[in-house]
Amino acid sequence: MNDWLDLLSGCCCECRGIAGTPSRQALWSTTSKGDIMLHEPSLSLEALAHAVPCDLMFWRQIPGHLRCVESNSLGLVWGIGWDGTAWVYSGSFGQQPSPVNPEMHLQTDVRSIHVYENQRWNPMTGYTDKGLPTDRPMWSDESGLKECTKGNTHPPSPQWSWVSEWAVDFTVPGGTDKEGWQYAADFPTTFHGHKTMKDFVRRRRWTRRCKITVRGPWNMVPPIHLSDISLMPCLAQSKMEEVPVWALSDKGDVLCRLGVSPQNPAGSSWLHVGTDQPFKSISIGGANQVWAITRDGAVFYRGSVSPENPAGECWYHIPSPPRQNLRQLSVGRTSVFAVDENSNLWYRQGLTPSYPQGSAWELISNNVTKVSVGPLDQVWIVADGVPGFPTETPGAICHRLSVGPMQPKGLSWDYGIG
Repeated sequence: MNDWLDLLSGCCCECRGIAGTPSRQALWSTTSKGDIMLHEPSLSLEALAHAVPCDLMFWRQIPGHLRCVESNSLGLVWGIGWDGTAWVYSGSFGQQPSPVNPEMHLQTDVRSIHVYENQRWNPMTGYTDKGLPTDRPMWSDESGLKECTKGNTHPPSPQWSWVSEWAVDFTVPGGTDKEGWQYAADFPTTFHGHKTMKDFVRRRRWTRRCKITVRGPWNMVPPIHLSDISLMPCLAQSKMEEVPVWALSDKGDVLCRLGVSPQNPAGSSWLHVGTDQPFKSISIGGANQVWAITRDGAVFYRGSVSPENPAGECWYHIPSPPRQNLRQLSVGRTSVFAVDENSNLWYRQGLTPSYPQGSAWELISNNVTKVSVGPLDQVWIVADGVPGFPTETPGAICHRLSVGPMQPKGLSWDYGIG
């Protein structure tokens, strides 16, 4: 099947005149399975505002495997695997992974698959696997919408293989008791790790690890495992000695990568940036603006970041949108967009060079999973649902239309196919 897919993919690229190494203007993305995808705009970056409609974009696959990918217009591409390993694109692209091509390196990734065991309290017998007719399945995914048992749950694709047995997971957010259970008043609510008189349901997460090994044009960046990465979105013609790269470790520490350049895409060393709490999302924009979100949803701006002082001076707290916890953000040349825990997209108003923290948050739209802002403030999102498409097709790539200096937040969306 893989040979057949390679042949189809090669033919599709050939009839579109797409060959060789990706251009610096290319858009990079990953699928929910970890496939690395690339869209080649046929025009310059400046003309991207009038580029191909999203539902006609042609995506080709790059060998390798990543959970997320970040790129900029100097041809630098970094990614993170499910196991937190950082990878940097080695700059060459072979359609067929082969031992003959020295740029194709062995790339491995490990991820955990989860299923949830659910139980309801029965006054006669205690907690039991007999739920109410309206309850979620007694074995389910996290949402409770899909029945998932240990027996019918498989690795993400045939390329993956199990490397452990099922085991109770004690590292669940919210904590667990000594048997791994979490308790709540009812299923859709927030779970906690201790039983109270008002808790009528409980669940515990079972986890099993699987592994994939592929060949791709990616070099590993040891030794720190990462949870997020951001490259400064510079223009293709910019002359930079070093490109600022900021990252978060899997423990939530803030890191700054030194020595990154098109000649040395992996950089030379990590610089640790002091914080007093763990972070979950970070982004560096034009003019060295660094924004970040803590694990509890607070927003911070890093002051005085410059080529001479790559780590900056201090953190400034930015108020969150009312009654919302932010989970991910992206900074462009002059604009900041963020996504909250309820999948709403927010725009930061009032950003000026003299007041880079801005003044207020403005709601733009809902059903957004992730946002990415480019070097000319182009806004791209992964949408959770698209008008006219069934809700079972999440993950559509959409482009914000009419973004410009007079209309920095744009006017409407060009929707892609889920």
